Formats: sequence, C-alpha cells, structure tokens
Amino acid sequence: MRALNRHSLLLAPLEADDSLTLQQQLYQRLRQAILNGQLAAELQVLRNTVIAVWSQLQAEGFILSDRQASRVSRLAHMPLLAQASDDSADWPVSARAARLHSLHRLSSQELALRPSTPALAQWRRALNQTSQQAQLLGYGDPLGELALREALARGVRCAPQQIVITEGAQQALTLCVALLTNRGDTGWVEEPGYRGAKAAMRLGDLQIEPIAVDAQGLAPTAQDWQQRPPRLIYTTPTHQYPTGAIMSAARRLALLAAAQRHQAWIIEDDYDSDFRYSGEPIAAMQGMAQPTPVIYIGSFSKTLFPALRIGYMVCCPPRCCRGCGRPCMSCYAAVTGRNSRRWRYF
Repeated sequence: MRALNRHSLLLAPLEADDSLTLQQQLYQRLRQAILNGQLAAELQVLRNTVIAVWSQLQAEGFILSDRQASRVSRLAHMPLLAQASDDSADWPVSARAARLHSLHRLSSQELALRPSTPALAQWRRALNQTSQQAQLLGYGDPLGELALREALARGVRCAPQQIVITEGAQQALTLCVALLTNRGDTGWVEEPGYRGAKAAMRLGDLQIEPIAVDAQGLAPTAQDWQQRPPRLIYTTPTHQYPTGAIMSAARRLALLAAAQRHQAWIIEDDYDSDFRYSGEPIAAMQGMAQPTPVIYIGSFSKTLFPALRIGYMVCCPPRCCRGCGRPCMSCYAAVTGRNSRRWRYF
C-alpha cells in the first residue's frame, strides 16, 4: 500500500489545547477529508471508494454511528486484538488426529497410474442434461438418486433400497464404522492392506488387529477368532490390496460362517474388480449365502476418474439386521440428486 506523505491530513498532530476535544477534532478532520476528496486524493482512490470503506467499517462494528456523531468501537481496545501477530497459534489437535496423521506420512508426489481417459464427450452430455433439471438441484434422497441405485442393483444381488450412494469408498468405510461398531470394539484389517481402512477404524476408536494375508487373501486362524474376536472385518477378497490375491470360494464361505457365529460384520471392498486381463469378473462375496452380515462397497474412481468422488455401499436387507437400514442411513446426506443422475446418464 502507498504510504501517506508527511503533510498528510491524517498524520498532522491534534491540538490538545484547542477549543474542540480531540474526538471532535479527529471527527471533523476525517469528515472534511472525505467530503472534499482530500483523503481520496492522498490514497489515490475515488471519493466513493472512501465512503464505501467507511460504510463497511460501520457495518462491521468498527465504527459506531448515531444521529449526533460517529465514534470508534470498543473492539479496538480488546486484549485479544492487541496480542495479535503474524505467527500462527499452535492449537492442539486430538490424540485421534495425531494417530491418523501418522498413517499418511508418505510423499506428496502425484503418480499418474490411470489406465485410460474416460469418455469425456459422453460425460459432457450427461453434465449438460442434468444441469437443465431444476428438481435435481436440491438435497435429494438421503440414500442417493433412485435411478442410479436401480442401475447399480442390476449388477449386484440386491434391491435398490439396499444401496446407499456415498462420496467415495472411504466415506462408505467411515459410515460403516460409525453405524456398526462401538468405541473399543475390535476391527480386523488385512496385513498388508489398505491404510484407509485403518484410518476409518481409528476414527471410531476401534482396536485394530492386523490379520496376515496369504496366497488366498485374508487368512485368520482359529486362534485369531478365539483370542481377538472382531466386531468388524475389512477385506478385499476379489483382488487383495496390494498383493492381488484372490480369496477362494471355500475360504469365503468359511469366513462368512465364522462371522455369522461371532456376530461380526464384514466389509467387502470391491475397489477394482472390473479390471481383468481375461475372463469374467469374479463374483462378490456379498450374496453368496443368505443371510450373511456383509456390507459391499464399490467405487467408480478406478473405472472412470477419481475426481468425481462417488461410490456406493450395499447394505444387508432390513430383515437381517436390527436398528439399521433406511432410518439409520437417513442421518447421512448422500451425493446430491444432480450428481447421482449424472452418473446414471453416463
């Protein structure tokens, strides 16, 4: 900002022995400087700019004005403002936040591993089509746009009412932890495995137990079930992350049976089953046997592009779980109807 010169009206000293009080002198000086344009000239701005700034200071409460006069607000004398500095305050975070931070100490360098570019022209048409529908600009159904859920239900063994649209698989994971577990419960994760699953469980204050992975994926032992019985099990049976192991049908059925005996929930993360070198996609564990406590999670980040942040979760039928279903999910605002419908058209 341009500094005022030494002869500036604002920098000229006030007269203590004047017939007018210091407040009256400063008021008249500022008022006259604004009216005759001197203040605007010294600042090299228009007179209307100065008036607008004065009005803004009034609106924010820094200057108080009544019919008789204007005066500086008492805000200027608050100790908090006097102590302000350019140094940012060191405000503490929770122990939970510190634990989450320790999970993500990796390089921030971006790695472009996309197999292809999505059909941008088709996406543009879907964008234009949904932008012309005013009813899609509201909040929409908490579970997500029905048309999109119906389209997804055709590829998964479920009814549209079992599907919840989320902003990516990670948000679905966090939602599962919030709805299915209590603080202190035990959560199983694959080792090695997806860090995001551990992060979601840490947010829920779960006791995390890493379970070893072999050539067929998650491989819990009888001792694991006896000594560390889980409330929640996270697994990627179709394509284990990061080893790529595929869980056999026998092990899937054994895991389902054991989870049912221990009343444990299974989160099946099917993050990239659409990508295969040959053959048909492997069937999901969800739907192999009923009733089974499996929450199926999917995402479009790999098949299309991750910037859209949209995923989905398939819940158990209402008859299979107590206290869950639509009333419980309604507390979570899903992806807006416009974005959901856009995916349906795409």
